[in-house]
Amino acid sequence: MSPGDRSDLRAATRDDEPFIAAMLAEAASWERGPGEPPCPLDDLLAIPEIADYVEGWGRDGDGGVIAETGGAPAGACWFRRFTFEHPGYGFISADLPGLGMGVSPEFRGRGLGRALLAATVELAREQGVAALGLSVSERNEVARRLYERAGFTVVGREGDGLTMRLELAEGAEQP
Repeated sequence: MSPGDRSDLRAATRDDEPFIAAMLAEAASWERGPGEPPCPLDDLLAIPEIADYVEGWGRDGDGGVIAETGGAPAGACWFRRFTFEHPGYGFISADLPGLGMGVSPEFRGRGLGRALLAATVELAREQGVAALGLSVSERNEVARRLYERAGFTVVGREGDGLTMRLELAEGAEQP
């Protein structure tokens, strides 16, 4: 990020659920054209596998980081555990949290996603999380490369969706 783009990172709280949901809509809308609005949030939250990423945010095991630029929220990266009954996309196991991330369009291309991801991975390590999983479209090259540079590896595929995993604990084995 350039010096004029200073962003502050802070831990996500229960009060951040609406912003995290908005960032989920940004992430789900990665293919839209410039100036187009994100997918309607109500439509997204009607899909259980998507709603599970944010509904009731702040429950035990949830963690995340919010980026603020000029005092306004600019992006979010978060993780939470899913269940076999409510697996989310890229579900690997109930003991492995799934990761979500979104950055507001006006703040993209400034390194904010990289900073959010690094801070969230560090938070997960501090909380004793052994590994993180996520799902990303194979066609979303920007996000996929970001995750690969952070150490995530592909462990599964469904259609064009790649399931990726990042080991956080020393000596942890992949399934």
